[in-house]
Amino acid sequence: MEDSAMDMESMGPLRPQTFLFGCELKADKEFQFKVDDEENEHQLSLRTVTLGAGAKDELHIVEAEALDYEGNPTKVVLASLKMSVQPTVSLGGFEITPPVVLRLKCGSGPVYVSGQHLVALEEEPESDEEEDDTKIVNASTKRPASGGGAKTPQPAREVGGKNMQKAKQNGKDSKPSTPASKSKTPDSKKDKTLTPKTPKVPLSLEEIKAKMQASVDKGTTLPKLEPKFANYVKNCFRTEDQKVIQALWQWRQTL
Repeated sequence: MEDSAMDMESMGPLRPQTFLFGCELKADKEFQFKVDDEENEHQLSLRTVTLGAGAKDELHIVEAEALDYEGNPTKVVLASLKMSVQPTVSLGGFEITPPVVLRLKCGSGPVYVSGQHLVALEEEPESDEEEDDTKIVNASTKRPASGGGAKTPQPAREVGGKNMQKAKQNGKDSKPSTPASKSKTPDSKKDKTLTPKTPKVPLSLEEIKAKMQASVDKGTTLPKLEPKFANYVKNCFRTEDQKVIQALWQWRQTL
């Protein structure tokens, strides 16, 4: 049970990165923000909408178009600006999932929109095979080289010296033999080091739900798109069961 109770944060499924974003809007110039990346989650966080120095003293309405929760396109007004009344508006972090289209619904511009491009990179968990290989390499570096570091025990030297004296007295010259068991690494220890681990049993549906709920309680955001969510489940919980993934996706939509 301890192996299955791994902390979601230790897996590191999401590693956020932030990039600057800015664009210029005019009456005949809209801006499209698209991302060709299915592996990672992207968000556009809008901060300020400001009239340019050459803007006329007329009403400027900035509009954003994106997809709603059900995947249907929808339009919202971000700001209404006028040079003599309100030349700039702070949105304070208005987050939209791409694709996004920004345009001037009214006015000639220029209007500048600034913010941040947020990318949540998914990290692949470290496999058990890599951990086993690391342990084997560390064990082999600590093991002394066979033969070179082995020393002949003192009693063996004394016996060898007596045998040499007896051999010389009989007219023969012999060499004492070093016990082979001291210079070689026991095979049983080597076999024990290389024995593979027993495969872990995949987590059940309820266990995965419990871990996801604990992650959400800590402030982690689960992927909002089904393909990214399926990839997230496969990487973090190592399950390929489509029934389990589909059941988790249905549960994710209720959060």
